[in-house]
Amino acid sequence: MECIALALFENALLVKSSGTLRLKFPFSHRTAARRRVHALMLTISEARALIAEQVRMLAPERVPLAAARGRVLREALVADEDIPAFDRSAMDGYAVNGEGGGPFRIVADIPAGSVSEREIAAGECVRIFTGSAIPAGTTHVVIQELAQRDGDSVSFSKRDDSTNIRRRGEDACEGSVLIERSVRLGSTELSLFAQLGKTNPLVSQRPRILHVATGSEIVPPDSVPQPGQIRDCNSTLVAALAVESGAEIVFQHRSGDDLAALLSALQSSPAESWDVLLLSGGASVGDHDLGLKALHALGFTAHFRQLNLRPGKPLIFATRGRQVAFVIPGNPFSHIVCWHIVIRAAFDMLTVGDAEFGLATAVLGGTMLLCGHARETWCPARLSWEGAAPAFLPSKWQSSGDLTGLAGFDALIRIPSNSPGIQPGEKISARLIRASVA
Repeated sequence: MECIALALFENALLVKSSGTLRLKFPFSHRTAARRRVHALMLTISEARALIAEQVRMLAPERVPLAAARGRVLREALVADEDIPAFDRSAMDGYAVNGEGGGPFRIVADIPAGSVSEREIAAGECVRIFTGSAIPAGTTHVVIQELAQRDGDSVSFSKRDDSTNIRRRGEDACEGSVLIERSVRLGSTELSLFAQLGKTNPLVSQRPRILHVATGSEIVPPDSVPQPGQIRDCNSTLVAALAVESGAEIVFQHRSGDDLAALLSALQSSPAESWDVLLLSGGASVGDHDLGLKALHALGFTAHFRQLNLRPGKPLIFATRGRQVAFVIPGNPFSHIVCWHIVIRAAFDMLTVGDAEFGLATAVLGGTMLLCGHARETWCPARLSWEGAAPAFLPSKWQSSGDLTGLAGFDALIRIPSNSPGIQPGEKISARLIRASVA
């Protein structure tokens, strides 16, 4: 039987056996790791599944509320008391015992934060304020705007239909689950923790990122580029994307196209001090694309290096123990697409333990035809409203290095592989970018 080795593809050998091309895996990777050979490219769903298989959650930690925004909750928030904890007034006005317009005799004032021990009798009332505890004997609260006070008595022009009383436990009873685990904490969730006196929630650690921007042509943003040089925008881009994903940059370097210099930059940061390694540039197969060589030198195992993705085909994913690495194609829009469509799955696995991928559906707005391509393509767009229906309006996009038309874009439109194109008015799927911000 003819069996000729044609090429080494990561940890797999491309062989020709009886006229058929096959990938021969010398390692065990379960069925999900055996990929189609026709183009040596993984689909997006295959890549995300492989990431989910390889990446494990970070350990939880307790942090103060001030440090918990954007973190993922690792234990449910349970009410340990009724909310509200006592009957309280919903309005400024008078707590009354009895019906009709009065007059009622005013027997006390109850400011917020005070409690009256006196039970009001029929025909009596007390001056009360929003949030004040309702005294025993109260039938309802009449709002201030309906009151005509005369010394120690008050009459009312009419009574509204509400009792204006917030009853104990009407929001939630003791033992109720108020926030499920795996929720990313925002301002509303944090204020609920504060309301319950829970000041140290158990949350996922923030993934710590070591980022190196590579390329002999890049200079700092505040420099004046010389002929052949460009300003480094990827370092700023990655730092912002990290924050939006609930992660943090702990080390950030620049390196030219030299393997020794790149390894020196990578090894200058203690290995135990970061969870995710990101290399900007060096993902392709040119003479100066050093990403894969650097990963191998550091002991990483590469799991894929090409995706059915445009832009962003030469994206490399690797692991070393619990550490994760990506080598990202150098153009900035490739960074954006790779991050939101693929890389974000690793951060979700590290913090949530799930890489669920949600898409929104609307129509293609405007007048532009979106052309198809052999690879799955993701185009920038803005979510807008045309009439009463949502629509995605494509943004200007010349190439994967073009950022000029992307200000304000908030979605990535998906164009399937080998699509004949998408006409205005057709239904499309898109990844909402702003919705995924931590």
